[in-house]
Amino acid sequence: MADNSSKSNSIAQSNNVFDFSLRSPNLDEIEDLLFRYVRRHKLNTTSRVRDVDSKLNVHGQGDFAVFTVGYGADLTVHMYPGDANDRVAFVMAGSGAGQLAMSGQEYALTAEKGVVFPSGPEVFLRYGSNCETLAVVLNTHRLAEQCGKLLGYEIEQPLEFDRRFSLESSAGQSWMRLVRYAADELSQPLSLTRQIPAVAQQLESMVGLALLLGHSHTYSDALLRPQSAAAPYYVKRAEAYIEAHFAEPLSLADIAAQAGVSARSLQNGFQSFRHMTPMAFLRQVRLRRAQEALVRADPAFATVTEIALRCGFSHMGEFASLYKRAFGETPRQTLSRTVHP
Repeated sequence: MADNSSKSNSIAQSNNVFDFSLRSPNLDEIEDLLFRYVRRHKLNTTSRVRDVDSKLNVHGQGDFAVFTVGYGADLTVHMYPGDANDRVAFVMAGSGAGQLAMSGQEYALTAEKGVVFPSGPEVFLRYGSNCETLAVVLNTHRLAEQCGKLLGYEIEQPLEFDRRFSLESSAGQSWMRLVRYAADELSQPLSLTRQIPAVAQQLESMVGLALLLGHSHTYSDALLRPQSAAAPYYVKRAEAYIEAHFAEPLSLADIAAQAGVSARSLQNGFQSFRHMTPMAFLRQVRLRRAQEALVRADPAFATVTEIALRCGFSHMGEFASLYKRAFGETPRQTLSRTVHP
């Protein structure tokens, strides 16, 4: 074990807020911290020596945090597959150079080239002795919600970013200026970001907006194209009817009749202005209401099946699959996490 006198260590954590800086010659200690705050890591030097000059700084919280790390040695990092896929990370090399490998593809990490990747899959990183990386972590579900608000409709397909991020473009340079500002704000104990939750939320929203508008992803084309006109009255009437009767066994014909148009016209209107079908909108409403009910329910008395049936779902396997895809966890996990006095 390393002598405590050979390291500097300042760690604070409260309410899932991380604020620590660590410098240590012991890779085992760094592995332990990365496992606790990120996910399981394995660090391997190119030699048998386990003593290095490692530096690790983390500021923020699990869903919005900035990491800086350097090891002072040539080594590889194995990030094991994670159970959750609810975060997305941007990483680049602030100094030196490194490499990231994922799903059979390799990506350079330099001051000019960054990588954006999800939190679930297995990842391998290679660090040079002078390589120090800067990483920003954001919540995938909040990014998807933010994207939907920009578009004016809830998105159906997963939000997936291009892995390679050129930092030499004007968008890349703008992104890096914001990232450095966010990193500085999150690391300052007396900053408004650290003192006032609403300010931290605004900073997270600004960083998320910059990533959505400045980097390519599933909905980039939709975000950048001119916005269409307001949805016609019959689409809004159908939405209001669905919201009021979501638990009932509704058909497309039922909804169209209430909207006062043909089923085909309603289908075309939703596709043009909501980029989904009326039945997909109904499914989203039911999922949202089911989540709200699960969060409010007492797990000692309520069951997932009971709540799903009450929200209009009749097939439990399909409900569980749709729910996990939408919210990143199973209905049972949402229910069991509910705390009642």
